[in-house]
Amino acid sequence: MKILDTIAPRRGPKGRRRLRLMLTVQLTAKTTFYVSVVAGAIFVLVAFILFDKDRELKQIPSTRTSAEVIQQVQKYLKNTNVYAYGDRSRTLNCWVEFEEQEFNAEYLNRGSWRIDAFYDLVRYYWRVDDITFEVTRDPWLKTYNPTIAC
Repeated sequence: MKILDTIAPRRGPKGRRRLRLMLTVQLTAKTTFYVSVVAGAIFVLVAFILFDKDRELKQIPSTRTSAEVIQQVQKYLKNTNVYAYGDRSRTLNCWVEFEEQEFNAEYLNRGSWRIDAFYDLVRYYWRVDDITFEVTRDPWLKTYNPTIAC
């Protein structure tokens, strides 16, 4: 009843309400609050109804084999030199470090390959674009162990 008292206060000896709109800051704030709550509830209901269905992404077929992709990563490692763990005066060739390691290739749905190899307590990841055959370091690697930037 408090909002009704604000909109149409009681007047006269019998306490009847006269419908007279009092434009005040309090009325504006209350009206804005209630309208926004109702609008938010409607938005949530509509969003749940419209976007409740699962969407299936179309898979992009692979044009390469896992052996070709692993070979491309190995070629990338042969051409990459990096600094040693704590010694910036000494450079390492990435292929020398990863030569003995086993590489795993996994095709991802959106047209790229993820290649990984385990070296010195850390699993390293690379991405290979299926169309351009470009090799990049995967930024997914997060570790507190010292790593080399291969």
